[in-house]
Amino acid sequence: MDGISGSCVSKARAVIGALALCFLLTSISRAEEPMPVSVIVAQKAALTETIPVVGSLAAREEVQVHPLLQGKALDHILVDVGQVVGQGQPLAMLDKTDALMQLDKNSVSIRRAKAAVEVEASRLEVAGVSEAQARKVLERSQALQPKGAVSQQILDEHENAHARALAELGLARQSLALAEADAALVERERREIELTIERSTVRAPKAGLVLRRAARLGAIANDTSGPLFVIASDAEIEFVAQVTETSFARLGEGMKASVSLTGHDGAIDGVVRLNAAELDPLTRSGEVRIALEETTGLKAGAFARASISISSRQNILLPGSAVKTVSGASNVLVVTDGTARLRSVTVGARQDGFVEITDGLKGGEMIVLKSGSFINDDDKVRPVPAASERLARDQLAASLVVGSAEVAR
Repeated sequence: MDGISGSCVSKARAVIGALALCFLLTSISRAEEPMPVSVIVAQKAALTETIPVVGSLAAREEVQVHPLLQGKALDHILVDVGQVVGQGQPLAMLDKTDALMQLDKNSVSIRRAKAAVEVEASRLEVAGVSEAQARKVLERSQALQPKGAVSQQILDEHENAHARALAELGLARQSLALAEADAALVERERREIELTIERSTVRAPKAGLVLRRAARLGAIANDTSGPLFVIASDAEIEFVAQVTETSFARLGEGMKASVSLTGHDGAIDGVVRLNAAELDPLTRSGEVRIALEETTGLKAGAFARASISISSRQNILLPGSAVKTVSGASNVLVVTDGTARLRSVTVGARQDGFVEITDGLKGGEMIVLKSGSFINDDDKVRPVPAASERLARDQLAASLVVGSAEVAR
């Protein structure tokens, strides 16, 4: 029994030893296998640094329409808010009853003035004939008097007759001039009345969109009550905002912008048209105006947000998990020939889980997707490409997101 027992124990020990050796060899083999890690390929993406601003839509140029006549009641309102009007189009009508009555009276005065001119012209013609006849008689008497055919008394009478004829001719000329002056005055009065009637029609000084209407039927028009209408010149609507002093200093005319409105599908492209020449001394802010490429259906006063592009660049963009930052120093793990190498990098913008790499990497290098404590410098690794298509889309989306918000450094 003891012999059999000793033999069994020896066999058992041999089997256990073999199993232990096999397990040890397997463990060593596994330990020597490279650790699989997810990697991504460093690629450059477009980043646009922008300044976000909040403002509203407004008319590029507001045209105030005031009545040209004072103290007249509004009889008719011809347009309303939201209508597009042409230059010179009637907007409202003022009461012109008095002007029409004056026009009727003036018509009578004109007829009288014309008749007076005709009468005085006839008198002048008669006076001219009389003066010509008196002059001929005087000339004949002056020729005959030296021969004794005409006495001195008759010559004196003819001279007096010619003098009276000249005086009457001069008086007729003056009377005609006065009659013509009276006629011209009446004509001028008519033009003034006609101008009053014309001005009783309130017209649009420029083509555009009616933004506001203060005109009310029966109201008395005067300058103290403000404009009757406010028109957006040429219906041009643009984005207007007040920006802080820091942002204001970085803006310039001609910069591209993107404007978003609530309820409007997609952003509207625009360009900075006007950057105010000075800041408000109280608020330390400045006005910026953005001309929009498309204004159809836009309403002045609507709330809007804009992103103004101040710079554009191409840099490598990585998911934040690939970048490890400790005490202000950033690094990534670069896989080269199956070995993870720790490399210092310089980071730029950070936005929505992505990090801009401004220095330290080249396009095409393989980067460990998750840089953590499980992988150290010089570790052997087996690179496994991450979901490249999804990451590519995420990178592109991130580049767009970075381009639509103020970049944080």
